[in-house]
Amino acid sequence: MTHFHFSTREELLSYNSKRASINDFTGVELEDDSTTFAQAVDCCTSLAELKQSPSDYVIIGIPEDIGVRANLGRAGAAQAWDAFLSSFLNLQHHSDNDANRFCVLGHVILNDLMDECQSLNVNNHKERIQLSEAVQIIDQRVSTIVKEIKDLGKLPVVIGGGHNNCYPILKAFNGIDVINIDAHTDLRVANGRHSGNGFSHALENGYLRNYFMIGLQENYLSKSMREILHDDLRLSYTAYQYDYTSIAEDVQLAIDHIDSTNYGLEIDMDVVANFPSSAQSPIGFSIERLRKTVKKILEVSDEMPRYIHICEAAPIYGYPNQVGKALANFVNDLA
Repeated sequence: MTHFHFSTREELLSYNSKRASINDFTGVELEDDSTTFAQAVDCCTSLAELKQSPSDYVIIGIPEDIGVRANLGRAGAAQAWDAFLSSFLNLQHHSDNDANRFCVLGHVILNDLMDECQSLNVNNHKERIQLSEAVQIIDQRVSTIVKEIKDLGKLPVVIGGGHNNCYPILKAFNGIDVINIDAHTDLRVANGRHSGNGFSHALENGYLRNYFMIGLQENYLSKSMREILHDDLRLSYTAYQYDYTSIAEDVQLAIDHIDSTNYGLEIDMDVVANFPSSAQSPIGFSIERLRKTVKKILEVSDEMPRYIHICEAAPIYGYPNQVGKALANFVNDLA
């Protein structure tokens, strides 16, 4: 795997926060002997090892925000993977919270593209095209590793990154339905590549079949987008409203629209009010509303989703550990 970095145990352990005993002036004696996720999650250094892994969920990171920038959004999502690991790997492993169900496989190597794109100005048309072209390279790298995980019968849990990465994930599954909890459709015109048109490209190429959005903010829908949502029977949604519809109602409408034996679950953190993200808004769901919605989807669907993609979180706009703890809890909610 040329463009994928497999995490080592040593790397995972480097995220551990160690609490020295207050009575030990040497700093060597630890306060307790508890076991963290960094010590207990499965760690595979090759696809051959992953094939033998008993873990159900394979966690990978996509540390990039090139797609967000190409969509004229604010950068920062590239840091979500590291923030997630800092919190997730410090969760406690015990009989009621078994870390063995997870394999932290590693991340897609994108530092070369991030460096090349760092100085590009999105307000310069030619340079924005360069960003779009870089996203197409990201597509190839992401699709390759996701397909490998899928072919091994594992469930990829993908931590982004921008929502542009929905496209290569869907390409890896080659014909699947989607529930997307999101304030936006990400159905912009399929010209070039960026975080706003991943689902458009997937529909156009047959990788996405039926698509349901939960929490859509209708105030931002253009006339043409409203017409698309009305005319295309593959598309449906429930809107965000200040006087919420019930979680059960939202989820049932989604389940009725898609094939719940063959679907992916997308979670765009832009849907949460005041959450540090690429397109942060003062309006939206609460974190608890989002967690309960995800839980309800998993409860009532006929099978687990084929993949889970959490994207667009941008730690630099929040307080310390805000993004990391939120994403860690979303992933750890998986039974």
